[in-house]
Amino acid sequence: MKKFAGLITVALITVFWTLISLTGVFSKFENRLYDLFLGLKKAPQEAPELLLVEIDNFAIDEIGPWPWKRDIYGNTLLRMKELGASQAVFDIEFLSPSNFPELDEYFAQSLQFFGNSYLTINTSELEIPYTDVELNYVRNRFLFNFEGNKDIIEEGNHKSHYEAKFNTLRGYDKYDWSGDDAKNILAEGMSPAMNQFISRAKGAGFTNVIVDADGIRRRVELLSYDNASGKITAQLILAPLLSKIQPEKIIRTKNKIILKNAIIDGKTRTLEIPLDEYGRMVINWTHNNYGKAYRHESVMFLHQMDKAENNIYLLLKEILSTLEDVDSAVYNSVDSFFEVPYNLYSAYTDILDYKNFILSACTGYDIDSNPIDGGIDEATYEEYFALRENYFRDVAEFIITGYDDKLQEKLFELRDSLGEDKYEEFAGTFGELFDILKNESEMYDSLFNEKKNIYKDSFCIIGHTASSSTDLGTTPFERSYPNVGTHANVYNTIINQDFVKQISWFWGIIISFILLVVTVELTKKKRVLIQNLAGVAAILIVVAIPAIAMRVGGLYIPSFTAILISFTGYLAVTIMRFILADKDKKFLQATFGAYVAPAVVAEIVKHPELASLGGKSENLTALFSDVKTFSGFTEVINNEAGEEKGAERLVEILNDYLGVLSDAIMDCNGTIDKYVGDEIVSFFGAPIPAKNNAYDACVAGIRMLQAEKKFNEENKDRLPINPKTGEPFYLHSRVGLNTGNMVVGNMGTEKKLNYTIMGNNVNLASRLEGTNKVYGSWIMCSESTWLKANEGEYEGKLVARKFDCVRVINVKKPVGIYNILGLKDELSEQQIKAAELFNQGIEIYLKGTDTPEVTKDVKELKEAFNLFKQADEMYPEDLSSKVFMKRCADFIKDGVPEIWDGVYTMTSK
Repeated sequence: MKKFAGLITVALITVFWTLISLTGVFSKFENRLYDLFLGLKKAPQEAPELLLVEIDNFAIDEIGPWPWKRDIYGNTLLRMKELGASQAVFDIEFLSPSNFPELDEYFAQSLQFFGNSYLTINTSELEIPYTDVELNYVRNRFLFNFEGNKDIIEEGNHKSHYEAKFNTLRGYDKYDWSGDDAKNILAEGMSPAMNQFISRAKGAGFTNVIVDADGIRRRVELLSYDNASGKITAQLILAPLLSKIQPEKIIRTKNKIILKNAIIDGKTRTLEIPLDEYGRMVINWTHNNYGKAYRHESVMFLHQMDKAENNIYLLLKEILSTLEDVDSAVYNSVDSFFEVPYNLYSAYTDILDYKNFILSACTGYDIDSNPIDGGIDEATYEEYFALRENYFRDVAEFIITGYDDKLQEKLFELRDSLGEDKYEEFAGTFGELFDILKNESEMYDSLFNEKKNIYKDSFCIIGHTASSSTDLGTTPFERSYPNVGTHANVYNTIINQDFVKQISWFWGIIISFILLVVTVELTKKKRVLIQNLAGVAAILIVVAIPAIAMRVGGLYIPSFTAILISFTGYLAVTIMRFILADKDKKFLQATFGAYVAPAVVAEIVKHPELASLGGKSENLTALFSDVKTFSGFTEVINNEAGEEKGAERLVEILNDYLGVLSDAIMDCNGTIDKYVGDEIVSFFGAPIPAKNNAYDACVAGIRMLQAEKKFNEENKDRLPINPKTGEPFYLHSRVGLNTGNMVVGNMGTEKKLNYTIMGNNVNLASRLEGTNKVYGSWIMCSESTWLKANEGEYEGKLVARKFDCVRVINVKKPVGIYNILGLKDELSEQQIKAAELFNQGIEIYLKGTDTPEVTKDVKELKEAFNLFKQADEMYPEDLSSKVFMKRCADFIKDGVPEIWDGVYTMTSK
């Protein structure tokens, strides 16, 4: 039995975790592991034709609050058509009429005018009173025939709706989804955009995106089965894609969608879209955040073009009206000046009439997608857009041909006839009108040429991204991601054929089991070190195989259970060997556990040699914190309660206070070294190495101040009253951080050990804590700490302000210093803006420090002063801006030092 103990242990562990996995309890962890592996995959190439047309904050500010009147969408479509956009997909539901029927009709006509416009079909029953005629129209015109088993599509649809409603698939099997349960419980159905709109669109698709139990969007359902017609509804992006690539057949198998003989890049090929076990496509997300992924355009610019166009028309009208006023004042005096602006005005009026004529032909499509009243042919588009192009060209020529100068000369000739007042009035009016006309024309032409290059042949997805939008989701890479970007990633995944293919989770378990068996058998007679190395190697291989498969082939092997089997199997075998070999390693734990931190104990158990005296040099981050005016705090307590009781009260409050600060440090992977009165000495990066120890230390400083604020609020009744303010004497600690090589290890004697740090870099952290007093700051770090904390994946997460350089006591070499303010996503806009202003100021303040022998320009100090002042006004609670304002003011008043090296020398600790 002992001979096969290892194999039996591995088998039992494998069976146990496999059965647990079948319950679905690991789905959340599996999903997070998938996110990690997806980050290892090469980022997908972004389709160059994709363009996200956004209703963003700029558009809201320019046009007005949401929701908009629908003529705005109509104008957007007309403008996009003129600029050469290829497709327009609305990630906006238009389910009911507005209070402006004529604007609804204008939007409907614009949908047909654009041509390749796509609207939504909601696959939920929204209790909107559609007629059978309307629903049959949608089914016959927009739904697709397919080949394959409808049951597998329908089952996937049911599971998606069930998961969306209950956030889990548990309990799914107890219902009969072939009957009324699908409708009664899941509210499945069809709720398309209102008929007035959808009858003018080229196509439509459903918007539903799968949200996993942890709230993250990783996959999308591409097909939805419609019982009433026996056809399928395509997803919002798949619908225009199908129109674009025109496959001969849509075939749905268990694990893929086959688009047979599709036209891609001018070539006929069969496109296969892999699906997961529930029939969903895994989205191959771009790794960039939303703002940096794909191309983005604000609707604001299209609206500005519309405004400029209308302003040009109104200005021409005003010019004609003013000419009539002149002519009335001096009969027939300016007749020759009417012709050109009148022709332009009439030309635009004709264009508007032609536009209305064209739109009047946009009465919809019949059930076979034929335009009901003939629609718009290509020649009509060309003629209409040519008229517009000629008009704006003529306006530009009108402005530059000298018409204004000639008119002013004519007015001067009429000066005596008009009278001085009338002359000045008319001359001023025409001058102002032509200046405005020139600006509007130039702006229009500039925007038109710029946007035409952007929109030409673009696949446009129109959606809401403004800060007021609730149409946000979470992706594997970003916590708040506008859902219009989700559709862009769906398009990008399919059109690039860069899929993530998921295989059965069972393969991961098989790989893990085989590796464990081989490892146990090959190492059972080896030394403990070899056994441990082999076990770790087996775990790493189980992790590496799916990681490499994802990186190289886009193949995802669900691996959480496999890794769990590998890790716990290795651990169980190790424990089993320990028991059988009767090797008791508890001695070290019993010996050191009483006076060494748990993390240190774990490290000593792994490496007993650590129990010996001595240390080693490691690159760590030291953190020192000290309570501001602690002596005053102690004095106030003693005055209130007397020295004896005051001491007890002081210790009680201080222990609780230092406790919450220590918890904040340890929560950020820090190690508490010691307490020196009200001071905490701690460090990051040992005993467990951490490359990101500088970032952890900065976050710990932030969390300490947050914990301190909470402590003060919760304990204000316990705190003594500050006689100077009449308020509770709140506790505030300053924090100093420094990163560099320092000695870490067991110091002391064999009878008394202390796991601690020492070295010059440790002392510097202590000095920087005290430097906060001079700069009015709370968290001070050295340049070495900031550079490490603000690199790699953590770049941009922290907000800091660069100060100057400081020469601390007993350290000759100046040290660059930074003030950590907080995590960017936790700070207010005022704090972030104030920090940006401050950093602009400090850049100018330090300008010239690389050439200290050159005299500092006082103008630069004045400029820096103004920026510091703006930062102070933006966030007056901060004191550091005031410190640098005073320095600038003093230098301006008293003179600049001969040597401008940006170094401030401390005269005390």
